[in-house]
Amino acid sequence: MKDIFQNSEETTENEEPDTIYTPGYAVSSSLNWMRNYRLKVYYHTDKVDTKNSSNYYETFSQEKSTDRVLDLSDFRIQFSVRRCAMYYPNQAVISVYNLSAQTESNIISEGYRVILEAGYKNVNYGQIFDGTVIQCNRYKQNGTDFVLNILAIDGDQFLNEKMCSFSYEKGQTARQQVQNICSSTSGAVTLKYASPDLDKIVMSKGGAVYGQPKKTLSDIAKTINGTWFIDNGELYMIAYSDSAKNLPGNRKTAVELSPSTGLLGNPQQVNYGIKARCLLNPKLMPYGLIHIKNEYITEQMVSVGSYSQGITFPYTLDPNGMYRICSITFTGDNRGNEWYSDVTAVNQGGNMMAMLTDSSYTAN
Repeated sequence: MKDIFQNSEETTENEEPDTIYTPGYAVSSSLNWMRNYRLKVYYHTDKVDTKNSSNYYETFSQEKSTDRVLDLSDFRIQFSVRRCAMYYPNQAVISVYNLSAQTESNIISEGYRVILEAGYKNVNYGQIFDGTVIQCNRYKQNGTDFVLNILAIDGDQFLNEKMCSFSYEKGQTARQQVQNICSSTSGAVTLKYASPDLDKIVMSKGGAVYGQPKKTLSDIAKTINGTWFIDNGELYMIAYSDSAKNLPGNRKTAVELSPSTGLLGNPQQVNYGIKARCLLNPKLMPYGLIHIKNEYITEQMVSVGSYSQGITFPYTLDPNGMYRICSITFTGDNRGNEWYSDVTAVNQGGNMMAMLTDSSYTAN
């Protein structure tokens, strides 16, 4: 199956196409609708001594050679995974039914990492979450089933527990600062993508950076009119003006969403963007592109305010049907009906992302 859609115009042998999708050329997101899934939970077999540690979570989350991995795919699993192309951490709530008492105890007391894969067999299958266990609880449902809930966050150590401390010289670029943040912070993440605009920001004098890395990264992102986020342990620093063809992975490819490729119901236009639901598709990822024909989208009605406010018109739909994903929520139940991806997206430029994900913004 062809993933990257080529421009209809001719290009030279070594030249990349300017666009990555030709409207009207549809490729099925999946040729086999049989569900596939896998849940892995990492836990320590030896009790971790954190009494003399300055950071409990840092010590507890370190992988050891004696650790074990539980494959819980044979049990009933329900999950809700939210991944976002903004400053909010990706998070997952996973429920596993009727584990043995010993297995539950191992996960609750020593579990530290979960990896969730989901999709459909043969074609449309992949990892949708990899994160650190934050909390576990258990309860009894319907008087018969025992349910273990696992809350996990992607990049939690880097976002909430770590501190960075380093100095920089005059003439250093913002890209070097981002690289220093990634490398100087304990439990560092990998810098997957850094916008070329970071090279244009040169420090006029020396200084120091100290504190939580997320605060400095947010300031740098605002400077280049962009966003940053961590996805599956990798850091992305993106300017809204960046060319799509330079983005890594499937973020530079457009996923076709139509009734024949898993689109469910009619997408709804909302302030600054659209919301759509489709069958679970791991190819959808934060800041990735989707293509939905505008004929499938229900347009938003105008808002009639007071006499002083008048009539507020919604933003127009993208004329080419190309939208940039702000957030995705994957929901699933391997023994139920839920197996969906809920997408919130904006026009492919993406500069309305902050407004769309913050409920305090309105169209007025």
